[in-house]
Amino acid sequence: MTTMLGSIELPDWAWERAEVRQSLRARDVGVLFRYAQQYTGVSQARIAAAIGMAQGRVNGIINGRREVSRLDVYERIADGLLMPDDARHLLGLAASREKRSGGAAFDLAAFPEVVRVYAA
Repeated sequence: MTTMLGSIELPDWAWERAEVRQSLRARDVGVLFRYAQQYTGVSQARIAAAIGMAQGRVNGIINGRREVSRLDVYERIADGLLMPDDARHLLGLAASREKRSGGAAFDLAAFPEVVRVYAA
């Protein structure tokens, strides 16, 4: 499945699978890309477009010739795959930008110490 904005949406159950969670913990993006292909049927070119990367780089990552090491690239991958927050945390990232920026999904209950100090 894909969204209107070009992102790739894996089924919710895919993020709960042990092998996907292990690839997130290990920051093994090549394995993560292969699961994205398996669970959604997208091509390497489609993954590349969703995360703002050249298809050749995606191919190199999938085949183990390249590695991701920059935080901004991990962020683009998480955003492009519409990664849920628990999966983002396993990858070592903060919650999605929408939640951090106070979008509709922002919930102060997640920060009781802030609510206690600043009631409004």
